Amino acid sequence: MRAPDSDVDRNARFGVVHTILGQLVVAVSSLVGLRLYTEMLDRSEFGVAMMAVGGVALLDGVVVMALNQTLLSICAEIDEPERRRQVSVGLSLRAFGAVAVCLAPLAVVMPVAGSEFGLDALMRASPALALAYLGEEIAKTSMLAPLIARRDYRRSSLWAATEAVLSGLGPVLCLRFLAANTFGFLIGLLAARVVSVVGFHFAFFHGRYFSDVDLGVAAPYLDRAVRYAVPMSAMAPLGWVGAYFDRYAIGMTTGLAGAGDYAAVSGLVGRPYGVVTSVLTNYFRPSLFHDGAKASRQWLLAAAGVGLAGAAAFALFGDIVARLVLAPEYRLGATALMVILAFAQTFVILTHSADNALLALGAGGALLRTQLWVVVASLSIIPAFAYFYGPSGAAVGRLAAEAIKFAATGALLLRRARWRSTPERSEA
Repeated sequence: MRAPDSDVDRNARFGVVHTILGQLVVAVSSLVGLRLYTEMLDRSEFGVAMMAVGGVALLDGVVVMALNQTLLSICAEIDEPERRRQVSVGLSLRAFGAVAVCLAPLAVVMPVAGSEFGLDALMRASPALALAYLGEEIAKTSMLAPLIARRDYRRSSLWAATEAVLSGLGPVLCLRFLAANTFGFLIGLLAARVVSVVGFHFAFFHGRYFSDVDLGVAAPYLDRAVRYAVPMSAMAPLGWVGAYFDRYAIGMTTGLAGAGDYAAVSGLVGRPYGVVTSVLTNYFRPSLFHDGAKASRQWLLAAAGVGLAGAAAFALFGDIVARLVLAPEYRLGATALMVILAFAQTFVILTHSADNALLALGAGGALLRTQLWVVVASLSIIPAFAYFYGPSGAAVGRLAAEAIKFAATGALLLRRARWRSTPERSEA
């Protein structure tokens, strides 16, 4: 009789292919979307929209990514499928309860209070939009994390690819038919994500994933989940500063149009490196819990090789890429920015691999303390460079900040790995 997860084992053998194909669709969809957004929004409005995307990314980091990695670490150790589902749903429902306690009162109060203080429609609706967005993302994570933990790359990659296509199409439709501004962009993004989650809930789970849930099954894992998730949530703003603070610094120093130009190039460069991060994470992260040292070394080497190759490609073909992906008014000086940001992104994906290795070693608290001072450096370096040298200065400042962050994280990983490998520690 075949084991219940034998089909998953077979899928895992083709994991790299499934993951790369899925992420290629994600990359192409995002770049096509970027071209359409820069055609449909003027530079200032695009700058505002990308700052709003930065806010969405902060929510993702604090809530969704912390929940995702927590569920991965726990579900990877559970062999029985029904128990995996119960634990994933139980922990996710508790996470949504905490989010709802924080955001639901604001979603009720802000429309009224915002009118009194003259806030625009986007600001008044932001708590409700955030609650709806986090609700669907938590539901998605509850369903998707167990698939990744058991290395079902075929279905997880299909989900990622389909969501990327819908997430590119939704904002375009809303910008065309609803409102050509940030509010229309965000409504389109939210609608696309909801359609994706509902669709895959029925396609993969016949609409029954969240039925017959016994919260008591997840209760023994709650303390461990909190210990794992809280440092990750606390670290999310630190990572956010490195990824998004530069566009805000430019907005404050050179104006919204400059922020729009910079965000367009940053998004262009960030998407391929985001694909690399996702592919490497999906492939290597489950192995960290079984063969941590080997998986960590392989992950670092792969990240370095791909990252540097990407920087060389932008140096050689940046002008061609800009003509394909960006509207004409966004192209001035784009190639130089691409190269600088590509080197910065290389350090980002290297740091991400080291972060995950440290988390697998249970060193989340030490990682948080180490990276905290790096954020202080970023908060001073990036605005200073942006003020004196504009967008290119902000890019150089970000490169410097990311290099410092990787150096600090890599040094911590080396110390922790040596600490774990000493005979007296191993015996303990």
